[in-house]
Amino acid sequence: MTFEQIKSEVQGMSESEQNHLAAFLTPLRHRRDEEVRGEITRRNADHEPSNWVSPKELRQHWES
Repeated sequence: MTFEQIKSEVQGMSESEQNHLAAFLTPLRHRRDEEVRGEITRRNADHEPSNWVSPKELRQHWES
C-alpha cells in the first residue's frame, strides 16, 4: 500500500476512526523524540493544579 493510498483511506474514515488513529500515532511519534518524551514526563510529574489546563480550557484553545 502506498502512502497516497493510506492518506485516501484515512480521509474516508469517520471522525471517530480518525481520532482513534491519531490517538494511536501520537505516542509512537513522541517515543521517537527524546526531548518530547522528557517534556511529557516532566509535565506529568507536576502535581501543582495551577499548572494544568482543564478539558474545557483545552477545548476552547483548540476552537480558537
